[in-house]
Amino acid sequence: MKIIKGRFKHYSLVVPKNIRPAYFRLRKALFDLLGEEILGKRVLDLFSGSGALGIEAFSCGAKEIYFVDFKKVCIRAIEINLSYLKLLPFSHIVLKDAFKAIKDFYIRGEKFDIIFIDPPYYKGMGKKSLQTIDEYDILSFCGYIVVLANFKEDFANNYKNFKLLIRKNYGQSAILIYRKNE
Repeated sequence: MKIIKGRFKHYSLVVPKNIRPAYFRLRKALFDLLGEEILGKRVLDLFSGSGALGIEAFSCGAKEIYFVDFKKVCIRAIEINLSYLKLLPFSHIVLKDAFKAIKDFYIRGEKFDIIFIDPPYYKGMGKKSLQTIDEYDILSFCGYIVVLANFKEDFANNYKNFKLLIRKNYGQSAILIYRKNE
Protein backbone atom coordinates (compact mmCIF):
# COMPACT_ATOMS: atom_id res chain seq x y z
CA MET A 1 0.00 0.00 0.00
CA LYS A 2 1.30 3.44 -0.94
CA ILE A 3 0.77 6.97 0.37
CA ILE A 4 -1.35 8.82 -2.20
CA LYS A 5 -0.87 12.54 -1.45
CA GLY A 6 1.53 15.10 -0.05
CA ARG A 7 5.21 14.99 0.78
CA PHE A 8 5.35 11.19 1.26
CA LYS A 9 3.42 10.41 -1.92
CA HIS A 10 4.35 7.01 -3.41
CA TYR A 11 6.08 5.72 -0.25
CA SER A 12 5.08 2.13 0.51
CA LEU A 13 3.75 1.10 3.92
CA VAL A 14 4.05 -2.17 5.81
CA VAL A 15 0.55 -3.63 6.31
CA PRO A 16 -0.09 -6.40 8.87
CA LYS A 17 -1.89 -9.54 7.71
CA ASN A 18 -5.60 -9.94 8.48
CA ILE A 19 -6.48 -6.24 8.59
CA ARG A 20 -8.55 -4.29 6.08
CA PRO A 21 -6.69 -1.10 5.23
CA ALA A 22 -8.60 1.79 3.68
CA TYR A 23 -8.26 1.33 -0.05
CA PHE A 24 -6.58 3.80 -2.42
CA ARG A 25 -9.81 5.23 -3.87
CA LEU A 26 -11.37 5.66 -0.43
CA ARG A 27 -8.29 7.36 1.07
CA LYS A 28 -7.97 9.64 -1.94
CA ALA A 29 -11.63 10.66 -1.67
CA LEU A 30 -11.28 11.22 2.08
CA PHE A 31 -8.25 13.49 1.81
CA ASP A 32 -9.78 15.32 -1.15
CA LEU A 33 -12.83 16.03 1.05
CA LEU A 34 -10.69 17.23 3.95
CA GLY A 35 -8.47 19.35 1.72
CA GLU A 36 -6.48 21.94 3.66
CA GLU A 37 -8.44 21.29 6.88
CA ILE A 38 -5.66 18.87 7.81
CA LEU A 39 -2.87 21.50 7.82
CA GLY A 40 -1.29 21.98 11.22
CA LYS A 41 -3.87 19.81 12.98
CA ARG A 42 -3.62 17.41 15.90
CA VAL A 43 -5.00 14.05 14.74
CA LEU A 44 -6.17 10.86 16.45
CA ASP A 45 -6.15 7.67 14.36
CA LEU A 46 -8.30 5.08 16.15
CA PHE A 47 -8.17 1.44 14.99
CA SER A 48 -4.93 2.43 13.24
CA GLY A 49 -3.97 -0.91 11.65
CA SER A 50 -0.96 0.03 9.51
CA GLY A 51 -1.25 3.72 10.43
CA ALA A 52 -2.12 4.60 6.81
CA LEU A 53 -4.72 7.28 7.65
CA GLY A 54 -2.53 9.01 10.20
CA ILE A 55 0.53 8.84 7.98
CA GLU A 56 -1.49 10.18 5.05
CA ALA A 57 -2.52 13.05 7.36
CA PHE A 58 1.16 13.72 8.14
CA SER A 59 1.89 13.69 4.43
CA CYS A 60 -0.84 16.32 3.92
CA GLY A 61 0.46 18.65 6.65
CA ALA A 62 -0.87 17.50 10.05
CA LYS A 63 1.49 18.42 12.90
CA GLU A 64 0.94 15.64 15.44
CA ILE A 65 -0.70 12.20 15.29
CA TYR A 66 -1.79 9.74 17.95
CA PHE A 67 -2.08 6.15 16.68
CA VAL A 68 -4.25 3.74 18.70
CA ASP A 69 -4.59 0.01 18.15
CA PHE A 70 -4.90 -2.94 20.50
CA LYS A 71 -3.00 -5.43 18.32
CA LYS A 72 0.75 -5.67 18.86
CA VAL A 73 1.31 -6.64 15.21
CA CYS A 74 -0.38 -3.39 14.14
CA ILE A 75 1.64 -1.31 16.59
CA ARG A 76 4.83 -2.89 15.23
CA ALA A 77 3.80 -2.07 11.63
CA ILE A 78 3.04 1.54 12.63
CA GLU A 79 6.45 1.83 14.33
CA ILE A 80 8.19 0.47 11.20
CA ASN A 81 6.28 2.85 8.91
CA LEU A 82 6.88 5.91 11.09
CA SER A 83 10.54 5.06 11.59
CA TYR A 84 11.08 4.66 7.84
CA LEU A 85 9.51 8.09 7.21
CA LYS A 86 11.33 9.65 10.21
CA LEU A 87 8.01 10.61 11.83
CA LEU A 88 8.46 8.97 15.24
CA PRO A 89 9.32 12.30 16.98
CA PHE A 90 5.93 13.75 15.92
CA SER A 91 3.91 10.66 16.78
CA HIS A 92 2.40 8.96 19.79
CA ILE A 93 1.71 5.24 19.54
CA VAL A 94 -0.78 3.76 21.99
CA LEU A 95 -1.27 0.00 22.44
CA LYS A 96 -4.78 0.02 23.88
CA ASP A 97 -8.43 -0.68 23.19
CA ALA A 98 -9.88 2.35 21.35
CA PHE A 99 -12.71 2.89 23.84
CA LYS A 100 -10.36 2.81 26.82
CA ALA A 101 -8.01 5.18 24.98
CA ILE A 102 -10.86 7.68 24.40
CA LYS A 103 -11.67 7.68 28.12
CA ASP A 104 -8.00 8.06 29.04
CA PHE A 105 -7.57 11.02 26.65
CA TYR A 106 -10.66 12.62 28.21
CA ILE A 107 -9.31 12.17 31.74
CA ARG A 108 -6.02 13.83 30.68
CA GLY A 109 -7.87 16.71 28.99
CA GLU A 110 -6.57 15.82 25.50
CA LYS A 111 -8.39 17.32 22.49
CA PHE A 112 -8.01 16.47 18.81
CA ASP A 113 -8.81 18.52 15.72
CA ILE A 114 -9.50 15.46 13.56
CA ILE A 115 -10.38 11.96 14.70
CA PHE A 116 -10.24 9.06 12.24
CA ILE A 117 -12.36 6.01 13.04
CA ASP A 118 -11.72 3.02 10.76
CA PRO A 119 -12.83 -0.06 12.71
CA PRO A 120 -13.60 -3.54 11.39
CA TYR A 121 -16.88 -3.40 9.47
CA TYR A 122 -20.16 -4.89 10.76
CA LYS A 123 -19.17 -5.06 14.42
CA GLY A 124 -20.85 -1.87 15.63
CA MET A 125 -17.52 -0.31 16.61
CA GLY A 126 -18.02 2.80 14.48
CA LYS A 127 -21.30 3.64 16.23
CA LYS A 128 -19.86 2.76 19.63
CA SER A 129 -16.83 5.00 18.94
CA LEU A 130 -19.08 7.96 18.09
CA GLN A 131 -21.17 7.40 21.21
CA THR A 132 -18.04 7.14 23.37
CA ILE A 133 -16.55 10.34 21.90
CA ASP A 134 -19.89 12.08 22.43
CA GLU A 135 -19.84 11.03 26.10
CA TYR A 136 -16.11 11.67 26.61
CA ASP A 137 -15.61 14.83 24.56
CA ILE A 138 -12.10 14.77 23.11
CA LEU A 139 -12.93 16.76 19.95
CA SER A 140 -11.59 20.31 19.63
CA PHE A 141 -13.83 23.29 18.89
CA CYS A 142 -14.94 23.00 15.23
CA GLY A 143 -13.10 19.66 14.97
CA TYR A 144 -13.97 16.79 12.65
CA ILE A 145 -14.64 13.10 13.14
CA VAL A 146 -14.16 10.93 10.06
CA VAL A 147 -15.71 7.47 10.04
CA LEU A 148 -15.00 4.82 7.41
CA ALA A 149 -17.67 2.13 7.32
CA ASN A 150 -19.52 -0.27 5.09
CA PHE A 151 -22.09 1.63 3.04
CA LYS A 152 -24.92 -0.47 4.54
CA GLU A 153 -24.12 0.52 8.12
CA ASP A 154 -26.53 3.01 9.65
CA PHE A 155 -25.29 5.96 11.73
CA ALA A 156 -27.08 8.77 13.55
CA ASN A 157 -26.92 12.21 11.95
CA ASN A 158 -26.77 14.18 15.19
CA TYR A 159 -25.11 13.71 18.54
CA LYS A 160 -24.99 16.03 21.52
CA ASN A 161 -21.53 17.40 20.60
CA PHE A 162 -21.32 16.98 16.81
CA LYS A 163 -23.42 16.50 13.69
CA LEU A 164 -23.06 14.82 10.31
CA LEU A 165 -21.82 17.12 7.54
CA ILE A 166 -21.10 14.69 4.73
CA ARG A 167 -21.86 11.08 3.90
CA LYS A 168 -20.52 9.72 0.63
CA ASN A 169 -20.54 6.13 -0.60
CA TYR A 170 -17.61 4.69 -2.54
CA GLY A 171 -18.24 1.15 -3.73
CA GLN A 172 -18.90 -0.98 -0.64
CA SER A 173 -17.57 1.72 1.72
CA ALA A 174 -18.81 5.04 3.05
CA ILE A 175 -17.10 8.14 4.39
CA LEU A 176 -18.94 10.03 7.12
CA ILE A 177 -17.62 13.38 8.30
CA TYR A 178 -19.00 14.87 11.51
CA ARG A 179 -18.26 18.37 12.79
CA LYS A 180 -18.21 19.64 16.36
CA ASN A 181 -21.18 21.86 17.19
CA GLU A 182 -20.23 25.51 17.47
